[in-house]
Amino acid sequence: MNILSGFDWNWLIIPLVGGLIGWFTNWLAVQMIMQPINYVGRRPFGWQGIIPANAPKMARTLINNSLRKIVTQTELLDRIDSADLARVIQRRVDPHVEEIVDAMIEKTTLHGLQVTEIVWAMAPKKVREMVYNAVRAKLPSVIANFVEDVRSEVDGLMDINVLLIDRLSRESELLVNLFSKACDKEFQFISRSGMYLGLPLGIPVIFIWEAFPLWWVLPVFGALVGYVTNWLALYMVFQPLHPVRFGPFAFQGIFLKRQKAVAAAYGEFFANHLITAEIFTNEVLSHERSVRRIQRLIQREISVAADELRFKFKPLAIATLGAKQFHGAVDYAAARTMALLHPLDKDAQELINTALQIETTLATRLGELPVQDFHDLLHPVVKEDEWKLIAIGGVLGFVAGIIQWWLM
Repeated sequence: MNILSGFDWNWLIIPLVGGLIGWFTNWLAVQMIMQPINYVGRRPFGWQGIIPANAPKMARTLINNSLRKIVTQTELLDRIDSADLARVIQRRVDPHVEEIVDAMIEKTTLHGLQVTEIVWAMAPKKVREMVYNAVRAKLPSVIANFVEDVRSEVDGLMDINVLLIDRLSRESELLVNLFSKACDKEFQFISRSGMYLGLPLGIPVIFIWEAFPLWWVLPVFGALVGYVTNWLALYMVFQPLHPVRFGPFAFQGIFLKRQKAVAAAYGEFFANHLITAEIFTNEVLSHERSVRRIQRLIQREISVAADELRFKFKPLAIATLGAKQFHGAVDYAAARTMALLHPLDKDAQELINTALQIETTLATRLGELPVQDFHDLLHPVVKEDEWKLIAIGGVLGFVAGIIQWWLM
């Protein structure tokens, strides 16, 4: 007797479709976490990826649970050697000393008459060279004092955490890229696990369908398979927090098990895309308040140096830099110096980026976070909208069940 004589081969469709439902709904869930970047559709009938749709909240959660916990901007700034940075800046400014001094003279008047430029031009070359050389001699101390001023007032100039939150809120694609890179294994697991979970979950449905061949059985159980596979895959990414042993096997949330690898990916992304000398100077100088404050620091140091030089060359200064014009000339010199400092040249960028050690710092310290704190790096990103992803799995499973019933 052939034991397969009464077997209906159409039954194999049921677990196979269960596996396909699980895979597709989980794959779609991953896509819906990250894409599309911008809203597609007509509200309320449309969709935007969970991460870009909630970018400000996601950015706050990410930075507050990572960078803010493990490093301060004061610590980062203290890593930069003031003398080294001053030397790099001096190399940038030094070739322009004569230009700045000449322009300061051109910007001034004597008793309302434009005679200062003529007087300066008529001054003996040796006298002008003495002034240029005196300015150059003073330049190292001016720049060194400016660097120390910035260091002491950094908290008033910027908040690294706020700057990053603002940028990630504006550029949600950066958030998507960060999570895609750091959590690629987790997202792959969610997609693939749909097939692994959906296939066995479809086997009991064969017997249920054989006992109750009603039209609604396959759609209902299709919805159940889609719902369970999405829920279980998301659960297995974050739970259990600590390894749980079953005989020789130990189980822990996929994301938590990969803490060191994820931390390294975070560190690399932050170092290359978020915390660099170029990006930070651009961010700081995009805020008018910070620009004004930095310019005041430059003005203060140039004013002190210029006042000392004016006293040293008093006869020439009286003829060329009238007392009423002194501050105007200093303002010009500060603005020109500010323009020379931005954008930073490659030497300054390399010195700062090397000193900050962002990649190593984040990789090490994130990798050493308590497991609950590390769990909070990613789970809050999807937690509030998990029900949508799970519900969509159920809806798609229901639709697939109807198609399956039609094929049977």
